[in-house]
Amino acid sequence: MATKIWHVLELLEWTTGYFERHNIPNPRLDAEVLLGHTLKKSRLQLYLHFDMPVFQNDLSVFREIIKKRIARTPISYITNHKEFMSLDFYVDERVLIPRPETEFIVETILNVDKNTPQHLLEIGTGSGVIATAIAVNKPEWEITATDISQDALVVAKKNIDNHGCEDRIHLLQGDLFEPIKTLKQKSFDWIVSNPPYVNNGTLNDLSPEIREHEPHGALFAGNDGLTIIRNLIAETPHYLLPEGKLIFEIGDTQSEQVAALIQEQSAYKDFQFIKDYAGIKRVVLATVG
Repeated sequence: MATKIWHVLELLEWTTGYFERHNIPNPRLDAEVLLGHTLKKSRLQLYLHFDMPVFQNDLSVFREIIKKRIARTPISYITNHKEFMSLDFYVDERVLIPRPETEFIVETILNVDKNTPQHLLEIGTGSGVIATAIAVNKPEWEITATDISQDALVVAKKNIDNHGCEDRIHLLQGDLFEPIKTLKQKSFDWIVSNPPYVNNGTLNDLSPEIREHEPHGALFAGNDGLTIIRNLIAETPHYLLPEGKLIFEIGDTQSEQVAALIQEQSAYKDFQFIKDYAGIKRVVLATVG
């Protein structure tokens, strides 16, 4: 009996239906992205070649990819790609997948009019997307980036090298500000972080993609989600130059608590919240005196 010859369009339609039956969000989009990844074609190219046959070697690879998605492995971990600030980054399960909301941190920093080169410290760099995006746009800046996870730093190094920023970003392993204490340069114009801020008690409320695949150490921060943020707010003034700025991301219900924590610290002369696309207070920008 002859083996069935699959073509792009019917394979997309079959995969979409299969994903729908397994309650996969965005089934058509996921089918297009994953088939495009398998065939090394863009989504547009798939539709320009919708009658192209898909041969056995590619079908075998595609079947394994479908199994991963049914197991709720995030698309970005399957393809090892995620766009951030219009740049392409490598990601895997050692690091969080960058979110669009985090771009507000980078955009805010880039929009501040600074004519002189800046010294910037990122706490908890993860995949390195924030540090790398800033280095690409501000090649004259000096950037130090830390993370407690050596695995995360391996991914960050890969991204830094891929974007040609290895001479501008200094990576250090350690918890919060610990690795900075060994440096000659201990004062910065900027301290930036996308810290863990998820409440431990909300684990079961998260999607399987997040709950079962993204690194919990980069997500959870105590019973109120503020364990790391408390330390960040308290310690940052010791490492900022006069008029230096702290900028970090928070959870969608944490603005009042974070405002109170900043107000408890006399070193901060002012602060503001920056709203995300949904109008949620998502980023904090605080300035020391």
